[in-house]
Amino acid sequence: MNAKERDEFLRQPNTAVLATVDAKGRPHAVPVWYLWTGEQFEMIGGKDSAKMRHIALNGRAALCVDKRGKGAFHVTAEGPCELGGPATREWRLELHSHYRGREAAEQVVAGGGHLTQRFIILRPERWYAWSSV
Repeated sequence: MNAKERDEFLRQPNTAVLATVDAKGRPHAVPVWYLWTGEQFEMIGGKDSAKMRHIALNGRAALCVDKRGKGAFHVTAEGPCELGGPATREWRLELHSHYRGREAAEQVVAGGGHLTQRFIILRPERWYAWSSV
């Protein structure tokens, strides 16, 4: 997979797995939705969640995005990860629209869940990939 193909794949609404490490060195992996800007992954998460504590502690994470079934492959990005400010309604609407469509996103965002979330940004330093093809 070349960089252009990787970029096109990452711009699709794929669920990814964010991996962090806790204070005792134990891995923690959770499914997340993301937006790929072409340079960084943007995500949100609960302000007090385990992934937030681990990122604050270690400042690094890995994100694996995969395609399953026939022609299976995965792309994993690893690098510095930082916590940003509170999630905005506009950004959460963009994220949910990407995955669920605008109408469903409007309904979800109307509930105000973004008020308990904050931004996560991962800037890839290393890429890993595998393909069954």
